[in-house]
Order: sequence, then structure tokens, then C-alpha cells
Amino acid sequence: MTAATLVTVSSPGFRIGTEVMLASFLAHNRWFAGDILILHSRLTEADEAALISAFPCTSCRTASPRLVAAIDALVAAHPHLASRCDRFLSLETLLLDAPGPILFADSDLLFRGDLSPLLAIDAPLVAAPDAAMLRGNARDTDTLAEVAAGAEARASFNAGLLLHRPDPAVAEALWPLLDPAGWARIASQHTDQAVWNLLLRDRVHLVGITYNLMIGHRAASFAREPVALEEAHVLHFNGAAKPWRPDRHADAIARDPAYADALSLWAEARAGWLRTRA
Repeated sequence: MTAATLVTVSSPGFRIGTEVMLASFLAHNRWFAGDILILHSRLTEADEAALISAFPCTSCRTASPRLVAAIDALVAAHPHLASRCDRFLSLETLLLDAPGPILFADSDLLFRGDLSPLLAIDAPLVAAPDAAMLRGNARDTDTLAEVAAGAEARASFNAGLLLHRPDPAVAEALWPLLDPAGWARIASQHTDQAVWNLLLRDRVHLVGITYNLMIGHRAASFAREPVALEEAHVLHFNGAAKPWRPDRHADAIARDPAYADALSLWAEARAGWLRTRA
């Protein structure tokens, strides 16, 4: 049993995803014996009570006041971030005083395998490649714009699944990256992922796509590393189409028919968890 901490971000619209993510993680990672922290800005008391009741050693809270103030100032200066501001809550992971490693997992993940091999990796951060790397490209050093990869291309990673080892120096380096004036240089559409990459892309250990198979970029990922849906340890329903949003399924399936297969795996996991709650 390992005393890691599992952190995620949720909201009323993501609560179903949070439930499936946590249930699938616990089902496939029985070594886990740590705490679960659900960060949010809008969960109701009923939402919190339901999540805490369903999953042991779970707490729900908002981010620390300093981070909330920094996010508010950033959104005030850059209103286009307002609809995605909750994504910045993952940065609270950097500020936690935890006794062991911290695993951050988006609420749109489905776990189908064991993550314990990641804990054996001695690195400040463990993550899987982002979409730019899947396409054979890189990201500009300062703006994070996607560019052609050169001989000295630096790593860039997706922030949907991160194994982080707390470091006070890294935590302190977070604040300048949330400065509203400096944010104007960010040319990608990312939020928290931009910050994570600017902080740790030179210290990240990249792992295989099996640990973060992004369904929205599945076809692109095959150019780098072919991983079948059934073999992936982690499915990531990135993008606007979420398994609990049936109004968006048709478009997702039209873009990639394999989305229907991924959706079936998620639905099977949700049904199995609900049966245990009956």
C-alpha cells in the first residue's frame, strides 16, 4: 500500500466524470492507500456530501486564497479564459504539503490498468506527451505555440495525468507565470497545462501513451506509438465530447468511430460502479 495523494478538479457538470474516474482508479490500483482531494469552485454541499460518502479518505475544498486571487486577476485581464478558469485549480497540486508523491488526474479519465510503475520513476514530474508531440511537432520555448520540431526540441506534456513530487522552489516559481501581463505571450489555447509545461518541461519524465491515451487525439497518437483502446491503462476523454454529454457523442463518433468503443468502456465502468452502490 502506498501513501500517495490523488487530486482532481470537479464541478457540478463534471461530478459524474469524477465518480467514474475515482471508482475506476481505485478498482485498478488497489495499492493506493492515500487521501483523495477534490478541488472545486462550484460544487454544492450535496455534491460534496455524495462524493465524500462514496469514496473513503476524500475531502473537497476550494483552492488556497492566493491561487484564487491570482486566477481571478488573470481572468479579469484575459476574459477569454473565464469559461475555462476552473482548469487552473490543478495548480493547487503544486502547493500541497503532502508526505509522498501526488497524482493529479483529470475527471474525464477512465482508468483501466495499474499505475504503480509510474511511482518507481525517480523524477520531479511524470507525464505523457501532449498533442504537439503526438503530431511530431514541438512547442516554442516562450509562447508554447506549436512549431516544427528541431534537433533540440524540448518535451511538452499533457496535464491530464501528472505524477508530481512536491518541491517548494517549483511552487514559488508558479506565481510569475500567472502574471496577467506575461500571460499575453501564451500562444497556445491551454490554461493550467501551459503553466505546468513552463515550470517543468525540462524536468519531466515522459512515459508511454498507454498512461494517457487522449481519445480526441487518438489517430495522431498512432503516428508516435500505436496503443489499442483495450490495452491502454488510461483513457482520456479530452476535448468537448464527454461520456456523460450524449448531445456531443454523434460529432465525436463522426470524427473518430473508435470514440463509440471508448464510450462503451466508460459506460461499462459507470454501470459497474453504480451496481456496487445499489
